Amino acid sequence: MPVTRVVLLITLLALAATSAASAGSRFAGNVCALIPTKQVTRVVGSPSHCTKAPTTPGPGSTMYVGNWAGPAGSPPLQLTISVYSDQGFLQLAKRNLKQGLPGGTPKSVAGIGSAAYEASGAGSTGIHFSVGKYVAYLSLGKPRATTSLEALAKTIAARL
Repeated sequence: MPVTRVVLLITLLALAATSAASAGSRFAGNVCALIPTKQVTRVVGSPSHCTKAPTTPGPGSTMYVGNWAGPAGSPPLQLTISVYSDQGFLQLAKRNLKQGLPGGTPKSVAGIGSAAYEASGAGSTGIHFSVGKYVAYLSLGKPRATTSLEALAKTIAARL
């Protein structure tokens, strides 16, 4: 095989490996871009602007937080995405998805990531779920039917 064909073959294999490695990671750190404004408006009750908090390190991860304010007197919607680089901490986070949800008994939810749990308490509603190397924590600061947050969670999961 001539040298140019070998170089071409090696180049193509390298490009294929790079494409495969990046194919599963669409999230580029902009947590606010994960939910369309129209969907947020339906849940929060009025058009809302997302404010990103500074990126922070977590145990074996990097955390991205976005907050959407509601109408005056309405609690905000918050989304935290933890991107794990450490498999041990990722497995621990997945085992603990039921923890930290507002009041009530966490209930398993199908169709959102690889594992998802939701609960609604006296003051808020939340869903925690995982997709690949991502763990998402979605909460609305008022009790609400979980179907509203489930729709948001499905949109987020599809974009991770």
